[in-house]
Amino acid sequence: MNLIYQIGRFELNAFKPINFQIENQIFSQSLSSLALKEYFTKKGLESKVVLIYPVSLLFNKRVAENSPTLPQSFKEKVLTIITQPDERTAFFSDPYPYFKLHPHSKLADSFTVIHSIGEYEGIKFQVTFEELVFEIFLDIVERYLNEPFKTLYLDISSGLNIYVSALIEAGRLFITFYKLQNFLPEKEPLRVILYFSDPIIQSQLDKTFELHIHYELEVKTFFSWPQLPDQINPENSYPEFIKTLAEEDRKTKKYLTELLAPILTNGYIFFSALKNNTPLVFYTFPYHQEEEVISAIKKLIVFLKNRLLKNFQKTPGLKMDAYRKVFLMLSLYLGIIKALKIYEIFPKSEVSLSELNSKFRDSQNTFFKHFGLISHRAYFAQELENNFYKKEINEKFTEKFKLLKEFISGENQDKDIKDRNFIAHCGFERNCVEVRKENQEIWLRYINDPEKLKKIQVILIKN
Repeated sequence: MNLIYQIGRFELNAFKPINFQIENQIFSQSLSSLALKEYFTKKGLESKVVLIYPVSLLFNKRVAENSPTLPQSFKEKVLTIITQPDERTAFFSDPYPYFKLHPHSKLADSFTVIHSIGEYEGIKFQVTFEELVFEIFLDIVERYLNEPFKTLYLDISSGLNIYVSALIEAGRLFITFYKLQNFLPEKEPLRVILYFSDPIIQSQLDKTFELHIHYELEVKTFFSWPQLPDQINPENSYPEFIKTLAEEDRKTKKYLTELLAPILTNGYIFFSALKNNTPLVFYTFPYHQEEEVISAIKKLIVFLKNRLLKNFQKTPGLKMDAYRKVFLMLSLYLGIIKALKIYEIFPKSEVSLSELNSKFRDSQNTFFKHFGLISHRAYFAQELENNFYKKEINEKFTEKFKLLKEFISGENQDKDIKDRNFIAHCGFERNCVEVRKENQEIWLRYINDPEKLKKIQVILIKN
């Protein structure tokens, strides 16, 4: 499916049909988004149009009084909002019933209302650019999770420059959000397309205006965690960060801690395990199910929309940069989970060296390559050779699990797991890795000791 976004219009000639040309075909519509939808429909492709209405759009007395095509009932409703304080208060509390009467709302598949910047008809509107971006981003993500689409079209030909800029940035944030959760190759990856029409001159509306629909929005993503932990705690590594999100509100802090702390903490542990080249961790500690992370994203969207949209005249001033990091962290964790599932990497009581070789060492199939961690494979192979394939070590392995250090001559008797050794040797720290051998197959696991397992998590959080 194609999803098409366009900034809503409310001008004197906004409701008059215009001839738009797409690939030598003419479509007569009042909006370019509707023309694009008609073009796709003609090709047998499903598409939906979503209009974005800045809340100040209706504060235009000149249009309400002079438009020759607006329904009289809608004109009266708009003038009432502008001139009557009580009606205006109701409008700012919930503008959706009012915008539902907008003629274009009946033609589009859906619409959303966002805050505005500036002063119109004597009314001041307050919102930051970052909040505008995030309001649009939330709407796109919510629609994608409820009804996935393959191509997102963003109309950038409106004269409302600040909102077009916010739309582009929201599209850029969304494609980043999408790419972080889809590291493995896809047959048809989601695309974000910027499209626009030739300049529409109000005195020349009888002309034909070409729509340009082939400008793809490209972004580069990097395997990097947006917010480092602020506490070394496997239960909650983000108490201060979540406190920042909650802005000192105890009830909000409690809700966000319950919603986000376990997922963000575990997400960072798995990110760190991948970054630090310690695959045995993936077979030891459970990770969240995709549905759990998606559910958290949906709940966060509802939470943020409730906070942002309490008053459409001004926003509460949320820390949007911090929330942006949350969405990207959740997305990156989701991407790691998806890749682990596709590679059939799950927690188990033991894992064979054959499996580790196949999924991490094999040059064609290595799990690492999808995350741009090309050098990990060779370093991991070296650690496998040094710890498990050397003859003087390998021939000592027994059928019973024993700590790796018991098979290595001259190994000291220190029982503590050393942070540096754990990281330096791909997680094969000799005080926590157990080994056994059966029919020439070597099996590995971390020792089943709660304190040592917690120590491994702590090391990963610190690194």
